[in-house]
Amino acid sequence: MSPWIATTIITWVALIIVYLGLAATLRRVNQLQAELASLRASGRGGVRLRLPGYSGVVLAADASCDACHVAVGELASLAPSSTLLSYEPWDGTDLRVRVDTEAWRSLAHLSPPVLMAVDADGQVTDIALPTNPGDVAKALQSWGTPVLERLG
Repeated sequence: MSPWIATTIITWVALIIVYLGLAATLRRVNQLQAELASLRASGRGGVRLRLPGYSGVVLAADASCDACHVAVGELASLAPSSTLLSYEPWDGTDLRVRVDTEAWRSLAHLSPPVLMAVDADGQVTDIALPTNPGDVAKALQSWGTPVLERLG
């Protein structure tokens, strides 16, 4: 085998190993971010997340975020009576849109989209950070029947 071919093969193997390592690291970062968000929402992390004036399922989303548009579309098809929280107006959705900069600021430590189950007192009881198609449905299913019953 020529040195050029051997170098090319070794380079490709090294690139594949680096890519797999990066993919594993990014997966773990997403898991840690979701765990941290869950701790903050539940109060076990020392901070209780509250959204006064909200109840049911609330999706905090940014209009410039592609994952947010996917989550909005998915939530609109699964639970059209949910609320979309943003700091700017949204067009083209069947969800109730609330522009609330104060509530948006309380979520500033999380990366949108942020899907939340909020009780009647405005306390966030469950939280999910959907990043892929199907994540909204998984979150709603994992929250169980009480959340789905509130949706009507």
